[in-house]
Amino acid sequence: MLGSAIEWRHREGDHDLRVDRVEQRNGRVAVVISWAERDGTRHEWAHLLRLRDGMIIDIEDYASGKRAVRALRRRRALLPGRVG
Repeated sequence: MLGSAIEWRHREGDHDLRVDRVEQRNGRVAVVISWAERDGTRHEWAHLLRLRDGMIIDIEDYASGKRAVRALRRRRALLPGRVG
């Protein structure tokens, strides 16, 4: 699925796909990517992944890397057994 999405973006003239940030905490990973349109305008997208035994068991999409990282940090604070 990711491969076909990347191929579609290339056909549309998008380029310069980058992984801008990866942050991991307590079995969750925020991955922020960006790409450029033909005119150079950059766009950003992010995923918040939940991992178990090295496999993705849940994925949430975010249109903002900042929001994905904020959700990652907020959820860490809310995990059962954490104090304050």
